[in-house]
Amino acid sequence: MEYWTSSPSKTKQAVVTLADGVNQSVEPIEIKDSQCTAAINVDSFLYPTLQVADGYTSYLLHAGYINKLFRFKGEWYSGNEKGFYKLLPSLVWQPIYEYSNSDDNRLWDAAIFFDGSKMYFIDGALQLSQYDGSSLTTITAAPGSSSFLATHSNRFYLANKNDNLLSFSGLRDAGDWTSTDEYVGTGKITVETPDGEKPTGLTAFSNHVILFKKYTMHKLFGEDSTNFNMTQPYGVGCISDRTIVPTRDSLYWLGSDGFYDYMGGAAPTKISDPIKNYISQINLTYAHHCVAGTDGRFIYLSLVTGTATRPNITLKYDIQGGRWWPMSFVATSYYLEGQTLYFGTSEGRIMKMGAVDFNGSAINWFIELKPFSEDDETIRKTINRLFVVADIEPGSTLNVAYAGGTEGDTWNQVYTSSNGTGAIQSIRIPVIVHTPETWYRLKLYGTGKVKIHRIIREVSKRNG
Repeated sequence: MEYWTSSPSKTKQAVVTLADGVNQSVEPIEIKDSQCTAAINVDSFLYPTLQVADGYTSYLLHAGYINKLFRFKGEWYSGNEKGFYKLLPSLVWQPIYEYSNSDDNRLWDAAIFFDGSKMYFIDGALQLSQYDGSSLTTITAAPGSSSFLATHSNRFYLANKNDNLLSFSGLRDAGDWTSTDEYVGTGKITVETPDGEKPTGLTAFSNHVILFKKYTMHKLFGEDSTNFNMTQPYGVGCISDRTIVPTRDSLYWLGSDGFYDYMGGAAPTKISDPIKNYISQINLTYAHHCVAGTDGRFIYLSLVTGTATRPNITLKYDIQGGRWWPMSFVATSYYLEGQTLYFGTSEGRIMKMGAVDFNGSAINWFIELKPFSEDDETIRKTINRLFVVADIEPGSTLNVAYAGGTEGDTWNQVYTSSNGTGAIQSIRIPVIVHTPETWYRLKLYGTGKVKIHRIIREVSKRNG
């Protein structure tokens, strides 16, 4: 925008889109006009249009704190703080393995055999177990107390939280943990660091295995004991293996200082500075309960913050544009089947994403924009006209509020619509400013499905 001229009646227009996400990395006055200081339940799926995020419906009902969710041979499986279960056609959850007590730290990991015939699961205490859909077998030769499981190049890899050993199975044989043939046999690799940290996660990505510790990542290349090569550790670790999410192009995970993106070659990149206030509130004692998942377009990250001991905040990251958006729902596990994302909750529900509301309740949303000065921080402003170009679906609402200054929660509502038409509208907002300021802020909020294409601000300076 051009700077003010000497004319006291001079007005200026600014056209702004709003879909570049929350930015907490710098002071609010320094972020881009298209970014925001706070938001809930909106996203950039239609970028540069801002839209109310998709909702979800209740899909299945189980019990307890669901920390693992997936399908095997067309059947649903879940793990909670008490056991590991299969959903029968009668919609009854049959225990595959169940304890007599509940323990929130009983976190399950699972993998499917290379030909899809069997699956394997562990929980940090249980011996590696094999299940073919009807019969359960304990793999007694496997290392005990394993917490982390990965598959790569037709082998299974195991690690636990108590030692520095990375164990690998025989070639295409998850039951073989003792044979010694250098090409097809088993073995153990010692992975030590000077600080004595133990493993915190294990995965395979971009043709190598990655063993995480709290402050380091260790990359293993090769296919057998004749060519295995463990590289020097890189100084980025992982604090929750449940946040490790592979996509087609990248691997994501939560480290002690932020959320990381790794493309397999160059060093990992921290991508969480725009949500640094959320990251700083993570309860590190219970950080291993943080969890992430993806629907292919967004990464969903559920954090344990403050005094919470289970996930209590969810954010979503737009892979295409690096934009962060807070959500109001909280997930404790994620599973992507095809293009449909499912998530578990701490109350034992399994939800299916893709609805127009939150399981029958209208979606409440808002976005608070940065403080605007219209390129002049010395002159008070009056908004003469404000236009919002938006689609408001029938039954949905859009409200606009104004506040003077750079901070504070005193908002003056200047527009409300009680029912949309479902068509694009250019809505003229009558803004009345009683105490004009050098800086001013806008807040848009409402219920239901809304798309906001842009806002147009017309502002004049005010003497004195």
